[in-house]
Amino acid sequence: MKIKHLLFFIIFGLIACNTTPKEEPNINKGVITIAIDESIKPIMEAQINAHHIHYPGTKIITKYIPETKGINMLLNDSLTMACTTREFNENELAELKRRGIKYLPARMALDAVALVQSKANKDTTITLEELRRLFTNKESKIKLVFDRSNSSNLNVIMEKLKLKSINTENVFSADGNLQVIDYVKKSPNAIGFIGFNWISDTDDKQSQDLLNQINVVAVGESEQKGFYKINFKNLNQRRYPLERFVYLHTLTKAWGVENGFIRFCCSKTGQLVTEKMGLVPFYIIPKEFLLNTSPMKK
Repeated sequence: MKIKHLLFFIIFGLIACNTTPKEEPNINKGVITIAIDESIKPIMEAQINAHHIHYPGTKIITKYIPETKGINMLLNDSLTMACTTREFNENELAELKRRGIKYLPARMALDAVALVQSKANKDTTITLEELRRLFTNKESKIKLVFDRSNSSNLNVIMEKLKLKSINTENVFSADGNLQVIDYVKKSPNAIGFIGFNWISDTDDKQSQDLLNQINVVAVGESEQKGFYKINFKNLNQRRYPLERFVYLHTLTKAWGVENGFIRFCCSKTGQLVTEKMGLVPFYIIPKEFLLNTSPMKK
């Protein structure tokens, strides 16, 4: 009997010694993978780089894929975070409800879809109605060039113009926002659609080099209401009609790297990164100035 008891305690001790304690989630340390729609790559790269400076113990691996695929991977538990330009749709919300998950998307910034053309094209204004006709008129000779066939840029345009279907013979995929710019700068009969954040940073040489290669089209609700180019001022005043928000999604409740990154992007530091990139921070930071009007003492 004593031998049996001794063997039991030996085996139990060996199992206990070989059991590795589960590491709790930590915003300061860990590796996560994020799905990012390619149209918002510059702003998200800027946020990730800034986050790493403040949290060097973390590592964020990026997968640049269309936003709907990223959301599907999030719902399938293939990754723990997705960055998109839209909220969940009805089917995706129904899946969350079925699983008893509360939906709490985080809005980080106000971006937009920018319309770009060749420098050779001098007609740099368009109304939404004219744009709608380009998508539906089979006689149109203007090529409409997007980064992907299921692009978030295309989704925004379809929603803003209330299009149920389009003339697919006019719509082309260039396989990336940089490729859209490269295509339209050589093609005067094309309009390209890119994420504004690719050309919004006025202090970034690459961003400004891209901007200098093309003309940006001013867009208006109608001729009577006027046309507005996409820039920080018009975006901030909500005048540019093709705006969109940048959303951060995670289904993880624990305070790990995912929720730490979201908190960082929506904090003062992350919002300053957004503003530096030429986009409008969702959480507008009040700026106070104290002016001392008393004369300086000699």
